[in-house]
Amino acid sequence: MSRTTRMARLCIAGLVVALLSPAALAQTSPDTELVYYDVPDEAGRLSGGVIRLPMPNRDGLTIAAPFRTLVYRGDPANRVDLVFVGDGYTADELEQYAIDVDTLSVGLLADEPYATYLPYFNLHAVEVVSPESGVDHDPTFGIYKDTALDMGFWCGNIERLLCVDVGKAYAHANNAPDVDQVLAIANSSKYGGAGYSGSELATSSSRNSWAPEVLIHELGHSLGNLADEYHYGDGTTYSGNEPRAVNASTLTRPEMEAQERKWFRWMDVSRAGFDGPIDTYEGAVYKQYGVYRPSPNSKMNALGRPFNLPSAEGTVVEIYKIVRPIENASPDATLHGGERLFVEVLQPIGHDLEIQWLINDVPIVGATETEFALCEQPIEDGMHVVTVRVIDPTDMVRNEALRDQYLTQDYSWFLVYSGPPADFNDDGTVNTVDFLAFLNAWVAGDSSADMNHDGEVNTLDVLGFLSLYTSGCLS
Repeated sequence: MSRTTRMARLCIAGLVVALLSPAALAQTSPDTELVYYDVPDEAGRLSGGVIRLPMPNRDGLTIAAPFRTLVYRGDPANRVDLVFVGDGYTADELEQYAIDVDTLSVGLLADEPYATYLPYFNLHAVEVVSPESGVDHDPTFGIYKDTALDMGFWCGNIERLLCVDVGKAYAHANNAPDVDQVLAIANSSKYGGAGYSGSELATSSSRNSWAPEVLIHELGHSLGNLADEYHYGDGTTYSGNEPRAVNASTLTRPEMEAQERKWFRWMDVSRAGFDGPIDTYEGAVYKQYGVYRPSPNSKMNALGRPFNLPSAEGTVVEIYKIVRPIENASPDATLHGGERLFVEVLQPIGHDLEIQWLINDVPIVGATETEFALCEQPIEDGMHVVTVRVIDPTDMVRNEALRDQYLTQDYSWFLVYSGPPADFNDDGTVNTVDFLAFLNAWVAGDSSADMNHDGEVNTLDVLGFLSLYTSGCLS
């Protein structure tokens, strides 16, 4: 891209994406998205804001590039897949890119709630080669580089807002097995970053000392849909609608508790590893008065700080919008009463998911393990529904409606029961007569001898019948 074209794009952006008012923040448009930027002082205290940028088309073709998987926790179809892409790294600098990615990834998921849900994440890194080293406007405005992802500072005339061509970032990220969040890092030590709320993308320079914290904070925006909690102490008053984010509100504590909204369930809670105690602290979303945050100084207020519990709760819910707690289960097939069922669940760190087996939505006492011997249950003839219910009981979530909606998953089978499966002649008892009746059917190749219901009559059915005959259960 020529210098003239880049300058034209920058000027156009500056005209349409000035710092937004509360009213503008509350507006939504399918053609634009909110993009956050934050600048820390030496102590990590943040200033910054949010602008609205055009929503890009990220469904373009994949631009082929090698990738490596940094952390593999399981099937990408049921994980939050974070994908690094780099900009401003030449072919000779890919080794430096690998070092930068490894350094950033070390602390990326160290804070709660991510630490508890590490098994729910995969990390990948795509090797993106740029013709020139570095990115636009680094270290000063007016320096241009020919790079693969068109990253640059001074986006929207804001020096520390580090933007990227989202479509190109995704075109490269799509080389990974799956993409849920893109982490675009610039070959730079200058501080900068951005959190794209609609594109599930965060940017950061790669070698700034604050870079790992920047990515975690920006993930708070892009994955957790969290608002910034800081203000400028400039006497301004919030005049917009109730913020959509879970960690900002126009409600005072008495109003919040009376209306049972936002973080009323968390009031006065202090917990190790989280910022607290939880209350309504005036000053948030860039305004000093008329709007409140949940805790004194969380990661959405200053870098180097933990998240607060309402923000953690919101983030856990967003994780479960991508990941389901049931990894695998016995095949979806009609049951006949002699089966042993299983479920595999995706366990977090530090606590177990709860498992409950049910028949016709009635919990079976003691049936709380990953295996369930249906053949050992007293069942009446007829049609039934067998269900396994998996729930995450994490104490980071107090909203039970959200737990029921997102942290709970049911998996069900139909059961058609007409007595013990080994009662081959349907006389109500299992004895030698049934064994002889089965052998006759098996020799004749009759479908009634298909004991494992796989559509074939073979030696496996003999083994299956013997298992049912001796124990009542298919082995």
